[in-house]
Amino acid sequence: MSTVRSEKLRFGKITALLCTILFMSYYYYGLRAFLTAGVSVGASVLTEYLCCTARRIKYDWGDVSPIMSGLLLALIMPASVPYTVIAFASAFMASVCKQAFGGNKNLIFCPVCVAYIFTTFCFPSAVVRYPTPVPFGSVDLANNVADTLSHSYTYALDNGTASAFSLLDLIWGKLAGPMGTSAVLIILICGVALYFFGDIPSAALFSGFGVNVLINVLRPVGETGWYAVLNSLVAGSYLFVLIFMACDLRFVPNRVFSQICYGAVFAVGSYLIRLYTGIENGAIFVLPMLNVFRDEFDRLTDQLERLLRFIFKYLKIFSAKAWAFAKKYTVKAAKLAAGGFDKMCDRIADRIAERRPRKEPEKKKAKDEPKLEISEIVGIVSDGAAEETPEEAPEETTEKTPEEAPEEDPEENEEENADSGEIKDGEENDE
Repeated sequence: MSTVRSEKLRFGKITALLCTILFMSYYYYGLRAFLTAGVSVGASVLTEYLCCTARRIKYDWGDVSPIMSGLLLALIMPASVPYTVIAFASAFMASVCKQAFGGNKNLIFCPVCVAYIFTTFCFPSAVVRYPTPVPFGSVDLANNVADTLSHSYTYALDNGTASAFSLLDLIWGKLAGPMGTSAVLIILICGVALYFFGDIPSAALFSGFGVNVLINVLRPVGETGWYAVLNSLVAGSYLFVLIFMACDLRFVPNRVFSQICYGAVFAVGSYLIRLYTGIENGAIFVLPMLNVFRDEFDRLTDQLERLLRFIFKYLKIFSAKAWAFAKKYTVKAAKLAAGGFDKMCDRIADRIAERRPRKEPEKKKAKDEPKLEISEIVGIVSDGAAEETPEEAPEETTEKTPEEAPEEDPEENEEENADSGEIKDGEENDE
C-alpha cells in the first residue's frame, strides 16, 4: 500500500471516529451541532477546491482531510458559534493555514489550531461563551443564539466554582465548553481505536497522557485525587487535542525519543498556559509552538545519540585501561599484603616469646640433658688424670716408712703362705 493511500485511509478512520463524537454533541445540543459541523466542512472543502483551481492543481476528491479538518474545527467551537464565524474560520484554515504552505505534505502548523486562535482573538465573545448542555436539548438554530451563554467548565474549575459537577457529568461530557471535547469516555475509546489501528504514535500519546496525569496528581488545580486526573483530561480540551491534533502524524517528530519529549513538553506547556495565563483552551495554544520545533526535536535526539556514543566510547576505553591496570597491580598488591601479613605474624610471635618466663628454657634444657652415672664420672676423671704431663704430675713415693706401714696380722700371713704353697704345688704337678 502506497504512502498516499495509507494516509487517505488514516484520514478516513479519524473522520469516522469524529462523527461518533458529533452524535454525542447532537445529544446535548440538538440539530444545531449538525448545522455547525456542516457549515465548517462545506467551507473547508469549497475553499480547498478554489485554492487548487487557482494554483492549477487538480483537486483530489478522494482526500478526506478537508472534511476531517472541518469536523475538528467545529468540535472545538461552542455549539452557539454563529455560522458566519465558523465559515470564516474554516475558510481561513483551508486557505491561509494549509494551501498557502502547499497542502498536507508541507504543513508547518496545525491548521485547525491556528484557525481557532485567530478566531478567538477576532471574535472572543462568540468563541469563549458556551450554552449549557442538556440531554436531548436543542439550541436555537438562528445565526446569533438568543440563549444565555456562560463560561466553560474549565473557567469554573480554575475559579473554584465547579463543585456541582458529578463524576457521571465528567465521564459523559455534560459540561459547558466546546461541543465535542468534554465526553472523556467517548474520546478515550476513539484514542484506543486509533492506537490499535496504528494511526497515532504511541510514544507521543503515552508521554503526553502520563506527564499530564503526573503533574495534576502532584499539583492539582481545583480538585484532588482522581477528580484532579479527570479534570486534567477534560479541562482545556486537553484529551481531545492530544489524540486528534497533537498525535497527528503530520506534526509529530519521527524519532521515538523525540516523540516522548514532544508529548512531555506538550503536557507541561498546556498546564503552564492554563495555570498562569487563564486561557481556557491552553492545549490548543501550545500546539502550534511545538509544531515549529518538530524538526528540532529530531535534531536534539541526534545530538544526544552522538553525545551518548561519545561517552560510551570513552567509557569503554577507560574501563579497558582500568581493568588492565587493576589486573596488573592486583597481584603485586596481593604479594605485598601477604608479605606484610607474614611480618605481622612474626612480630606477634616474637612478642609472645618475649612475654614467656625466662627460666622455662633452662628447665627444658635441664630436662633434655642426659644423666651421668658414677662410673662414667670416675672414668672421665681417670682419663683426665692420665692425660696430665709427667712434669705437672706430683712425685709420689712408693716406699712406705715403717711408721706408715700398717701392722700385719700373723694369722693372715700364714693363710696367705698356705694358699701360695698350694698354688705352687698345683703348678708343679701340672708340669
